[in-house]
Amino acid sequence: MTMGTASFRTGTRIVARARLVGSARTATLTRTPQPLALRTCGLRTTAAAPNVAPSSQSTAHMQQQSVNPSEGALGSDLKPADMLSFLNSKQFSSYRSLSGEQQSLLGDNAALAVTALTHESWMYGMQGHNRRLAFLGRRALKTYLSLFLFDMLAKAGRAESLPEAEIRFLQNILSSPQGVDNLLRTQTLGDHVGRSLQLERVMRWHPTIRVDPANGSQETGLFKVRGACVEAVMGAIYHYRGAQVAQQFFLSRILPNLSSLVESCPKSLQETIAKTSNEATEALHHSP
Repeated sequence: MTMGTASFRTGTRIVARARLVGSARTATLTRTPQPLALRTCGLRTTAAAPNVAPSSQSTAHMQQQSVNPSEGALGSDLKPADMLSFLNSKQFSSYRSLSGEQQSLLGDNAALAVTALTHESWMYGMQGHNRRLAFLGRRALKTYLSLFLFDMLAKAGRAESLPEAEIRFLQNILSSPQGVDNLLRTQTLGDHVGRSLQLERVMRWHPTIRVDPANGSQETGLFKVRGACVEAVMGAIYHYRGAQVAQQFFLSRILPNLSSLVESCPKSLQETIAKTSNEATEALHHSP
């Protein structure tokens, strides 16, 4: 027997022995651990857990614990036609089209009106909500307010007698990175603008219940939800009627009700806001 043959046989034995050792270790690791009580008694089987079906009482308890999405929701009885009729009414907007086609503000698009007036808290957002329209409306509001303020500042600069108080007021707002955003906070819109538009009459939302030890349970969140609906309605008008009508609606119905701006600005600017609002209302009545 040569040296090469002996080495080959020795290597074969080593490989076979290693395979046996590996198989034994694998079997040891994969063995199902036995409960301590059974191992001490010398038993090798594990008792299976009984498959107990839930009793009728536990099932009834689970059903009582389930939450009804419509419980506590406001506006569940509103119909799409009623919501659309409110936004198209003369009390809400003076918009009338001279073309004679779909003369009202949102035409016959009841689905758009429902989406704009449905907050994401209603039915947990499972049936649509106004978040996307509110996102669009916030951008439109910020753009139109910035354009108005810059226009007023330019007119004040071209005037022969410069009203210093008005110029300083406008410069302070426009020079601040958050100046325009602070005037258009969602809760501020809901407190004043939303109240003037009476959007709570046609909103679909779910109030937050806050427990006060002194006064008991209270519903909160109205201003924020109503402000989001103001933004969404603005987005719906921009989406359906375009930028020109949306800007006229802003100047007519939203700008004069921005209390954070109107109540703190100089009297000359208050008069300008009132005049601009009246002109926009008249323009909406004769829209193309």
